[in-house]
Amino acid sequence: MSTRSETTEDWEREFELKPVGHRDSYPVFGDYKRILHEDDNLVWLPSKGRVIYRGWDFGKVHPCVEFAQCFGNSKNYIDELYGDNILFEPFIQQVLGHSNINFPGCTFVDWVDVSGRNEDAWGNSSIKSMRQYGLHPRGRDQSVEEGIRLMCQDLVRLEDGHPYFRLNSSKCVQLASAMRSGYKRNKKGEIIKDGVNDHPVDAARYLYQGVGSDTSKDWSKIQDKLKKQYGKFPRDGRQVRR
Repeated sequence: MSTRSETTEDWEREFELKPVGHRDSYPVFGDYKRILHEDDNLVWLPSKGRVIYRGWDFGKVHPCVEFAQCFGNSKNYIDELYGDNILFEPFIQQVLGHSNINFPGCTFVDWVDVSGRNEDAWGNSSIKSMRQYGLHPRGRDQSVEEGIRLMCQDLVRLEDGHPYFRLNSSKCVQLASAMRSGYKRNKKGEIIKDGVNDHPVDAARYLYQGVGSDTSKDWSKIQDKLKKQYGKFPRDGRQVRR
């Protein structure tokens, strides 16, 4: 079961009110460690089920899909497709072919950015394109910060000696790079959208928010504990959202 729940991100933002402006940027996932969160032996385990989750970020020229197998509290990111100067429809075709070859006989559950339903001047949308290929994309209208919070908490929650969140860095190359330090905040605490690191993290985040993480009860306990220790939360006890 979980042995630790507090995260560096939560602590610094809630109680130290960081960033304090002494750096131009800093990594979002400060608790991410290669030795703990990366395992190149992570693969699809048929014994754990034949459901593969796919998180899609539509991007402009760099669409991205992150593949994960989820069981118990574990979210194992085991594969990735990262497009380079490719339109979305041929990228869908790549994802379908890759999925059939690498995960035969599996059922796929697709989680996407809900903004993909927005239509262009010709009435087209990313979600419509997916549906034309027989896919059934799902999305939840949740904030970026909510998804990041779930991911950060599961970086430090342990079960059977492993964190809830892990990835295969030889397969998920872009996601690994982003998690290590590529995905950052500026000195105002705002997420930096660099067009490279944000796509794999967003894809992973849509999947994460879709699969869900039963953290509300534990998080309330953490808040109660810290409020007793420090008297009250900054800003009248409300969570800081940037």
